[in-house]
Amino acid sequence: MTETHLTPAQEKIVTSDAESILVLASAGSGKTHVLTERVRFLLEREKKSHVLALTFTNKAAEEMENRLNNTIKDIHLRAFIGTIHSFCLEVIRRRGHLIGYVDMPQIFERDTDKQELIVQIIRESNSLFRKFQQKNQKEQNQIIRDILFRIGMYKKNLHGLHSEHKNDNMLLLLQEYDSLLVSQNAIDYDDVIVLTHKILTDFPHVAEIYRKQYRYIMVDESQDLNFAQYELIKALCGTDHKRVMMVGDPNQVIYGFNGSDKKYMVESFVSDFAPVTKLSLNENFRSSTAILKASNCLIADGSKMKINCSLKGLFEIKEFSDQQSEAEWIAETIEYYMEHGHSDIIGKITEDRIAVLSRTKYIFHPLEEVLQKKGISYFVKKDSGSSEFESDFIQTFDLGLRLLVNPKDQLHFMQLLNLLNLNTENITVSQNTFADKLMTLSKLIKKEPTPTKTNFEQLKNSWLDIENDINSFKNALNKLQHFLEEETEENRDLTAIEDIQEYYLLWEGYCKNVSKEARTLSHFRSQMALGITHNSHSPSGITLGTVHSVKGLGFDIVFLMGMNEGTFPDYRSFKDNNSLAEEQNNAYVALTRAKRLLFLTYPKQKRMPWGGNKLQQPSRFIELIKKSMNQKPDKIRSTNLLSINFM
Repeated sequence: MTETHLTPAQEKIVTSDAESILVLASAGSGKTHVLTERVRFLLEREKKSHVLALTFTNKAAEEMENRLNNTIKDIHLRAFIGTIHSFCLEVIRRRGHLIGYVDMPQIFERDTDKQELIVQIIRESNSLFRKFQQKNQKEQNQIIRDILFRIGMYKKNLHGLHSEHKNDNMLLLLQEYDSLLVSQNAIDYDDVIVLTHKILTDFPHVAEIYRKQYRYIMVDESQDLNFAQYELIKALCGTDHKRVMMVGDPNQVIYGFNGSDKKYMVESFVSDFAPVTKLSLNENFRSSTAILKASNCLIADGSKMKINCSLKGLFEIKEFSDQQSEAEWIAETIEYYMEHGHSDIIGKITEDRIAVLSRTKYIFHPLEEVLQKKGISYFVKKDSGSSEFESDFIQTFDLGLRLLVNPKDQLHFMQLLNLLNLNTENITVSQNTFADKLMTLSKLIKKEPTPTKTNFEQLKNSWLDIENDINSFKNALNKLQHFLEEETEENRDLTAIEDIQEYYLLWEGYCKNVSKEARTLSHFRSQMALGITHNSHSPSGITLGTVHSVKGLGFDIVFLMGMNEGTFPDYRSFKDNNSLAEEQNNAYVALTRAKRLLFLTYPKQKRMPWGGNKLQQPSRFIELIKKSMNQKPDKIRSTNLLSINFM
């Protein structure tokens, strides 16, 4: 095996001869390194074997592939390394015809698109629409979100598979929703799992093909599996395939709202794939001693991380009079460390080595204002991988591509008409071809002012170029950029030019993994929808992120702000112990993103949206940490600021 540094515990996992293996891996224990070396070990030991490695994020998959490319030149031929959704996408692309999809269905990944479908269903039902109209706008929006959430949960439970759901009214809504998707040759994000499960269970010979192809299967972050995903893995393995490794951490379950449950890893897998060999990784190689001591306060004794880091680091809890004081202190502290550094951090502390985290993105508003005034670069990290373009010009381009891929797509055709401010009344157009829709657009656009017509002509030419040859995509973007740059400086659409640069990166990301002869616009759009093509490099500046958006990442300095009761934990979690337990997992994940320095901050009062200030209590997680570390805060409390320094 290729020489690489592994601890005894890591090497035991990498070289294990056991079939079914459960690895309990704590935060910062090097599990991505272990998974990578496990793949390398298996492929080098068994020259004809293939491996299926299912990761939780595209970033983890890219990291594993980059490490393996150095020694295994044919890695793409011998291993599939990617998210469970990217694997399912390939199954649907190759086998979707078995369940009625002659052409690859388009993924409606955006919530706004799915919400429009729900509104359409409501409008087509007289009884539902009458009740809907009686609600105000806020109530209507909540109804739509609730319906979409329940539909999503039905799909995550494989369409209400159990008999008690068969007469549920929500199931009827689900059927209407799915019918509307099918009529437009579309699927949503959850369908990627559901349809693949259907292919594997309805056509056992297909599952057998994949079982023979992939001798070994590994599942990363398996504590976050939901019912449909776990059943998919079972369907893939059948009754005989036992060479499965599940890797995860029960203390990092933070997607319960999405149907995830650690029981599929620690209970169902142990039962269904028995006998299972249990191994563990509980040494944290990421964080300093001070951070590990604080993080261990949030998890049970049996799963606490071993503390063997030679660096003490720094952990502080700070209380402020209000949100403005909190924001100003964070910004000033960032400035201080960027200028003076810290003895436990090697090299210059740059903005990309610092993160400010919170339970929700709304907590960042006061801080963003302060950072802008101080000229400190930052960006708000998105939770999702899907692209959102800001300029009307590239939004129009993007909608046109969706129609080029899928002419049956009436939803995005109507969005395109609205974006171009065209009259949508009495629109009758065949759904059969892109040319039909383009002809309708061309007729309507002739009635519009010259600038709109000129822009449309440029976009139409780019669509036709791409339709003629998918590999002319970059050249089509070049033409669009040249067109925009020819505008006078005061009329130049800089936002559109930035959006074109984003599209360049998406296309380059796709081309890197797909050979020239295998590229199709449909495949490109599908990979875009799943975030596979996205640039793994973050924008420059301080990272402002929710806990969910930074899972799997690490930063030298982390500020966890807004640590008030009702904010973190979120007030909605007070309803049951399971939700509170998941909030505690969220806090644990947040703390373990820090490598060297960690600050927990909270204001004593907050400005309410309706006006006035309201007194706040510190998070119960702060109190738990204090109690666990035997602190006596009353003895060190000052008038405006509480600072606890754990070395």
